Amino acid sequence: MEKINLSEVCQRYRARVIHITPLNDCHLLETNRGPKELRIWPRVDIMRWSFAWRERMVRQGFRDLERFIRTKDSKPYLVVGQRGITLTDHLRRIESIPLGTDTMRQCGKIVAMMHESQRDGSIFHPADFWEREQARMAATTRRVKDFWESLRYRGRQSGRDHRFYSWLFPPLLERMERCTDMLLSTRIDQKELFVSHGTLRPDNWGLVNDKLFLRGFFQPVLSVAQRDTAGYLRDLFVRHEDLSLIEAFLSGYEEIRPLGQTDYTLLLAFMAYPEEISHMVQSSIEVYREPGEARLARIEQAVNRQQMVDQLLKYIAERAEETRSESKA
Repeated sequence: MEKINLSEVCQRYRARVIHITPLNDCHLLETNRGPKELRIWPRVDIMRWSFAWRERMVRQGFRDLERFIRTKDSKPYLVVGQRGITLTDHLRRIESIPLGTDTMRQCGKIVAMMHESQRDGSIFHPADFWEREQARMAATTRRVKDFWESLRYRGRQSGRDHRFYSWLFPPLLERMERCTDMLLSTRIDQKELFVSHGTLRPDNWGLVNDKLFLRGFFQPVLSVAQRDTAGYLRDLFVRHEDLSLIEAFLSGYEEIRPLGQTDYTLLLAFMAYPEEISHMVQSSIEVYREPGEARLARIEQAVNRQQMVDQLLKYIAERAEETRSESKA
């Protein structure tokens, strides 16, 4: 792939670059107009899509996010060969957001605005990503099932290990198969699908000048919308065990974008899928880098976290049922 001349790229912008520092995910530029972050995108289509949804959010009235700085000839990004280039402001002072229902309600509203912006005029076909998620879940479930069958006959485990895995695998596989079936559910209306980021993490939020700021999403792994929300709410509940935070987020979300049965089905499928446990079990048995006791302790912790998630799933299912009842009334 052709090497990009950063000096030539920097000359396309109005800011005069004083120093360039390579970082893990970007180049930090010290300029006469403050610090900037220069990023190289391997896919131009995702870069263009990212620019489009950010600007749609601005048109909706939300400006507290990272926008692409325009070049001297007013272009929001550059295309060099098959790669894209963007420039954004570098935020020196960004604080962690306070945990509370008011903040979570605001976060929910912002994510809903982002989803609405991503849904409008998407250049991607959501059905393709939906089918990929189905195939991914089905393939992972099949690998775990095959792995369990081989484990039963290999007899490599000690008696205690074998009893532990015999207890773990049947309900694990049942849950995985149920989640896979949910992604194939007739409750999912393909017309309601759209593409968003595959992940939403705590570091996508920050406080800048005492305002909630949306940041990141420069290396997205795209998926159908609600996979990002499902993962974020799942992790939020595991960390804090507080359903009021989940309720506040979803209430804020629905102020902007009401959730339908397709949304709730996707939320439940992505939240319930025990991917962490399945990966941990396979790697711990195949690699053997930890003592048996340590392996079992780590897996037991993951199982406990999954059991915690069941409380969240019950709440989401009840909320979905309320929405279904209201739609029939």
